[in-house]
Amino acid sequence: MGEEKAQSFIKGAAILTAAGLIAKVMGFAYRIILTRIIGTRGMGLYQVAYPVYTTLLVVSRSGIPIALAKLISEKISLGDRKAAFQVFTVGRYMAFFIGLFVSILMAVLAKPLTVLFKWGPEAYYPILAISPAIFFVSLMATYRGFFQGLQNMMPTAISQIIEQFIRMITMIGLSYLLLSKGLGLAAAGATSGAVTGSIAGLLTLIFIYYRKRKKIWKFIRDGNKVSVKLANTGQFIREIALLAVPITLGALVQPLMNLVDTIIVPMRLQAGVLVQDPMALFGELTAVAMTLVNFPTIITISLATSLVPSISEAFALNKEKLIKYRTQAGLRLAVLISLPAAAGLFVLAEPLTTVIFAVPTAAAILRISAWGVLFIGLQHTSSAILNGIGKTRVPAANLLLGALINALINYVLTAHPAFGIKGAAFGTVTGFAVAALLNLIYVKKYTHFLLDLKALVIKPVFAVGVMGLIVYRGFSLIDFLLSKITRYHYPAATFIIVLLAVILYFLILLVIKAIRYNDLLMIPKVGKSFAEKLKKIGLVRN
Repeated sequence: MGEEKAQSFIKGAAILTAAGLIAKVMGFAYRIILTRIIGTRGMGLYQVAYPVYTTLLVVSRSGIPIALAKLISEKISLGDRKAAFQVFTVGRYMAFFIGLFVSILMAVLAKPLTVLFKWGPEAYYPILAISPAIFFVSLMATYRGFFQGLQNMMPTAISQIIEQFIRMITMIGLSYLLLSKGLGLAAAGATSGAVTGSIAGLLTLIFIYYRKRKKIWKFIRDGNKVSVKLANTGQFIREIALLAVPITLGALVQPLMNLVDTIIVPMRLQAGVLVQDPMALFGELTAVAMTLVNFPTIITISLATSLVPSISEAFALNKEKLIKYRTQAGLRLAVLISLPAAAGLFVLAEPLTTVIFAVPTAAAILRISAWGVLFIGLQHTSSAILNGIGKTRVPAANLLLGALINALINYVLTAHPAFGIKGAAFGTVTGFAVAALLNLIYVKKYTHFLLDLKALVIKPVFAVGVMGLIVYRGFSLIDFLLSKITRYHYPAATFIIVLLAVILYFLILLVIKAIRYNDLLMIPKVGKSFAEKLKKIGLVRN
């Protein structure tokens, strides 16, 4: 257990990133297949259910696992392991009752919401089908928070993969079987995957927990060598609530942004001059463009998840230099990952939407949405830093302001014929940009970290500029050459240019000394040996 506790945040981020990438690949797979099975209108119905679900899910579970991870990490670092375990026990009971209540509430509200917001009767079934997932996800989140508080990310990683696998099988199978009954029921079959997936993820975590029960109890007993006064249940509820409520309010803003988009965008599209079904356009934005945008953010989400207990530990021990180091490392990695992803999606918007989803009309939306990758990545990472040092209200307030700006832009631009659905994409990017930039100001204020412009801005921008230019020119050339060989030249050229872009970007970073030894440790299994070899020839530094 001591070895688990000693995991660095970079190693923790690497574990979650590897699992997250596997889960995201499966997520991509089922979204591609779903889009081809039920079309953009069916995906629009599917996407209508998710903002309702995620908004209520945040109320039920979002703050509790982060609060548990923070409190458990702090109490263990101070030697109070029994109190750490009590925090987990109390948090689990809280999640049970809150999750059950919110799950029932969503089922009851399903019909009134579809009538109120004029989504149509078909939207009722997807909302109803997904409602039980809230209860199971809430319980699952407490176990993840417990293991993350121990800085052991492996149980979370394993459960994510199993959860996503079961979800994928359920969604594809049921949507295909129910398609003949109507798009509404097919979309319901897709959303019910969240239920079966969360049950599988929860059972996995419970199994791991009971397998490790002896080690956990030994770890707890060995930790209290001195007399530690244990708090009562009421005090733990207050401690969890004081952290969870502002975190929940902060986490609530993004799903509320999505919910507001779900309400505003279809209605405002109808108010403009349309030649296409509003629900189909909404599907192009949410199920095609934003799916591609959200894929690379799995790395920054994993990084942020690992940063919270790691910065919280340094903060509890009053280690200012460690806080500054981890802050700098987190932000630098966020930029190195997010910026090339944004540029790649912008340059290759049409090939990606055509080859992956067979919806080339979504390319115009993606070119705007692509830059949201950078701001979403920075917002996730900076929020984690602020949460880790106890400033939980700051990212919540900043994201709320971003959400209000997003809603205003959506309302004004979406109904304008010159913008249409692209106005919604622009609003989303602007909202995250405002939230991220405000967060960075407060991170600088509270941590006093040194802003290394060369590492954070100049080197990444240079590498991305060179990569983007070569990719832009190279795609047409590769496509032309392959057209002489195969009729599948377009998808083949897309795959080759994406692979070349990743390799090229990595090589440029090595040449300009933008990658450090610890960054390579994030690569599973081979990271350390690879880092050692590059260090010997002078391409990386500590």
